[in-house]
Amino acid sequence: MTDTTENRLPATSTTEVTVMPVSAQIQAATDDDTEASTPRIDGGTISRFLVLLLALVNQALTMFGHPVLNIDDTTITQLVSLAWTAGSAIWCYWKDNDVTTKARVKKARLSARHAA
Repeated sequence: MTDTTENRLPATSTTEVTVMPVSAQIQAATDDDTEASTPRIDGGTISRFLVLLLALVNQALTMFGHPVLNIDDTTITQLVSLAWTAGSAIWCYWKDNDVTTKARVKKARLSARHAA
């Protein structure tokens, strides 16, 4: 077999890359810098955690015969139906009406263009 250039792997680059080791990066960061660059936990994360915690506590207490949230199937069906109706009503109102300032300006420009 003959060795052609098409079958060879590309040569590695001899360019030196300087990378700071992780330990040096940790030492370079100060406490003030870390606090300033770390984003805060948002409200959605906290609320999801609390709902999960409530569900776990309720499940554990139900296992031992002390239900905290004694909810029957009819109540769950009604709550799901209410959430679905409220969500769809809000979504339809938002989509069919010009609620935002940008949408109202756009509608005014379109009606002015059609009137001319």
